[in-house]
Amino acid sequence: MLAILYAVGTRVQAQVTFESSNASLNRAFDWAKNKALSFAHDGSDPVGYWYEAALPGREAFCMRDVSHQAIGAAILGLNKHNLNMFQKFAENISVEKDYCSYWEINRYNKPAPVDYQQDNDFWYNLPANFDVVYNAWRLYQWTGDKTYLKHPAFKKFYAVSMDNYVDHWELGYDKITQRDRKMHSSKAQRFGSHRGIPTYNEGGRGETMLGIDLTAAMIAAYKAYSKILSLNDEPSRATTYLKKAKREQQFLNEFWWDKKMQEYRSVQYADKSFDYFMIGDDQAFLHYLLYFNVVEDQTRISKLAEQYRENYDKLIVELKSYLPIIFYENGYSNLATKMIIDLCSSENARRDYPENSFTIIEHITRGLMGVQMDASTNTVTTLPRLEAEGDWAEVKELPLLLNTVSVKHAGTSTTIFTNHTGASLTWRACIPGNHEYIYVNGEKRKCDKGIDHGKSYALFTAVVKQGEVKRVSVNK
Repeated sequence: MLAILYAVGTRVQAQVTFESSNASLNRAFDWAKNKALSFAHDGSDPVGYWYEAALPGREAFCMRDVSHQAIGAAILGLNKHNLNMFQKFAENISVEKDYCSYWEINRYNKPAPVDYQQDNDFWYNLPANFDVVYNAWRLYQWTGDKTYLKHPAFKKFYAVSMDNYVDHWELGYDKITQRDRKMHSSKAQRFGSHRGIPTYNEGGRGETMLGIDLTAAMIAAYKAYSKILSLNDEPSRATTYLKKAKREQQFLNEFWWDKKMQEYRSVQYADKSFDYFMIGDDQAFLHYLLYFNVVEDQTRISKLAEQYRENYDKLIVELKSYLPIIFYENGYSNLATKMIIDLCSSENARRDYPENSFTIIEHITRGLMGVQMDASTNTVTTLPRLEAEGDWAEVKELPLLLNTVSVKHAGTSTTIFTNHTGASLTWRACIPGNHEYIYVNGEKRKCDKGIDHGKSYALFTAVVKQGEVKRVSVNK
């Protein structure tokens, strides 16, 4: 069964808990959990189930923030909230808005006035449609809710976003470098060309023509849509959109990668100049390459992670909220944990920004604990990323699909997996290191091998039935 939720006024509570050998990290998780749940509303507002995902105090949720907060919300059991908000974005796409949706929706089920005047006068960042497609797919993978695959509103949103929206705004690789930045801009005075900003980067030193995050988001969305189509028994169309993803990937590798400087460009301006990795008013945002999982070369991934490691303390909270999982995945577990503790500290003046608390939950669950879910194969993966062998960490009553599970890591050598409720799950137990054998409930077994972010791990796959506990370790 799903994690039990109940309302106290407009407050929601969740079952999932976290404990570890690091008391400060435990307090950070508890603070983030309580803070995130304080932003969740139980359906009594006109908009229905929702949580705050915008600047504090707006009583609204925007496309970028919801997309980024959604997995943390799912871990907290806020599945009704996620589904309702994503569906609101899907339902409000329209030709009158040039195939955009509402960038931000408030608790009254209206476009937030701060970002919307009328259908030809509103704020919009063009990566948003692709971000929603990508994260709707991720929510299906975590929850198994086929509404994200089958509901007519979602199917229309995906099709319109990946066809009409791309064509109308000339976002494909063959047109995007020549497009008119002011296309579809309105004569209305309030927002003008801000209804089609081709990036999430809203700063810069001139007129922004294009951001690398738009290309990255398109690639991720094309891949996600291809998988959705496959599950909807449309193999031919699935192949078509996978080919589109590969062509945009080629554009990313050729246009955005500077061979001479051996680094990614991040923004192109009207004078054809570029920014690269930058900190300050322009804000580094190459992290979107890793967030959308579109970098194929591990050396480039490692370089990006190192650049952020050297500069993370200079970023604003919204950008910091993307980083801990990147650090966990790339071998900086100690830094990732420190960063989470700092982000949740009362000394962080902007810790109450909603994106902060929701993403902390994901960083610990998917980053430190290495939990991944694949609903299409009913498979859960775990990979410990603790810093020292004497450390331990456990997430309990974690909702996955219609199951609740617990995962405990003892250092990086032992994992205990419990399937409390729900159908049998396939468990991919990953243990870092180059091991020929591992022990499963004390029995020596031959194992497979894999690579995660350039590092080897041992892999054993087992079916775990309801009520069953399995222990995998390199030690007997």
